Amino acid sequence: MTHTSINASALINGTSNKMSTLIAIEQYMSIYGPFVLTTLGIIGNILSILIFLSPRYRRQSSHFYLLSLALSDLCFLIINLIEDTFRNHNELYHSRINILDRSSTIICILVQYARNTTRLLSSWIIVAFTIERLLVVFYPLKRAIICRRKIARCVVLLLFLACILINFNVPLHYGIIKASDLPDEKETICDIIPILRSIYMRFAIGSMIAVYLVPMCIITIINMLICCKLWSKSLLTEKDENKKCSNRKIQLKHSRRRFYLSDFVSCLHPSSSFSSSSNNFKDIEQFNKSHNSSSNQYPLSRPLILNELSTSQVNGCQLIDETGSHSMSRSLSNPSLNSSLPSKQSSTNMKNYIQARTNRVTLTLLLVSCSFLLLNSPYCAVWIANYIHGFNNMTLKSIKEITELFMLTNFSINFLLYCVSGKVFRDELMYILRCQWKDLYNKHEVKKPAHLKCNIQLQESTPKFRTTKLTTKYSPNR
Repeated sequence: MTHTSINASALINGTSNKMSTLIAIEQYMSIYGPFVLTTLGIIGNILSILIFLSPRYRRQSSHFYLLSLALSDLCFLIINLIEDTFRNHNELYHSRINILDRSSTIICILVQYARNTTRLLSSWIIVAFTIERLLVVFYPLKRAIICRRKIARCVVLLLFLACILINFNVPLHYGIIKASDLPDEKETICDIIPILRSIYMRFAIGSMIAVYLVPMCIITIINMLICCKLWSKSLLTEKDENKKCSNRKIQLKHSRRRFYLSDFVSCLHPSSSFSSSSNNFKDIEQFNKSHNSSSNQYPLSRPLILNELSTSQVNGCQLIDETGSHSMSRSLSNPSLNSSLPSKQSSTNMKNYIQARTNRVTLTLLLVSCSFLLLNSPYCAVWIANYIHGFNNMTLKSIKEITELFMLTNFSINFLLYCVSGKVFRDELMYILRCQWKDLYNKHEVKKPAHLKCNIQLQESTPKFRTTKLTTKYSPNR
């Protein structure tokens, strides 16, 4: 019996030690985990705000949504740091840095109102720019109408007013109360009034649906539609490129055969050398001009033709340089040819530039919305499970505190996503890190790519012709 009692007491001591260890780990995680995430998130959101205020990001509506999202996330993280992190630190170390719990009732209500409003606003801003990106992907020709900054401002303002109205219950339920029911207790906290707790829980489940469940369902459906549309577009583009490439190869073979044949005939009949070779060269030159707009996609087609034209010789006869120089002089003397070629190149380059920029913005917004889904889904599921069990299950409470770290990560990770997906964002960040504020905010115009400037200059520069005076000599016999 003595041996059994010793074993039982040892087992109880071991279990209590494990429980105390788990409780200590949980306490440290509840303090230092949110503190690290919140601090990094505050720094990242401040840098994001400074970058999105630069002239390079002032024209697009999607960047205004991201600016508003960074402001909302920053406010939520600051409030969370003051409320939860400082309170947990005070409970563990008695540091008395819980300034919100020792403040007045009005400040407590305002802080809680701001916290609930910014949390709801952040979710619906993500829904707003996800819907805008869906419209841009499905209606790319109406991008200029959809992506207007005025529309984005109106949408964000309406969302902000709606979030304020939805959280009307917060001033009625929050206040400064005692930390415990002991009569000698002097510690106070900013929390829900105990008498109104049952009523508040009904509003809490409604706010959980409005903040997480409905936005997550909308974002999931819209992201699936966007991915399906982009995938179908990529398949169609690939098919068109394969068709064009095969047609160009066939035409290139025919043009080479005709050119070699004409070159051989011109060497056999020198009298007709100039006319036949020039005619064939005109055909090949016309072929090159007709497909010059797609030279960026297929850069090897034109150099192959030009190399064949410039180096082919048959039986020591070389007539290509003469016809080449002749055709070049004709093209230089005709201003319409010079103006049509750069205009086609500039239009295609501009389209490619706009499409690439749209794809980059779409990628960034998809990353933000997907991170919202992945990081908030565990917290939402565990919170609903706690609500069903009446917040009395200690295991679910511990899991809820862990999922709260994922929820805080959602408010802190956007800066990292911007750095990963945007080269321009990284360039602007380097200006801030180097303290080059003038270079960041004194850009009056957005820099255009170098190839677009070159094409525009070629298009505007037309050859000028010299005016010659015609003099007529009269013979004396006339």
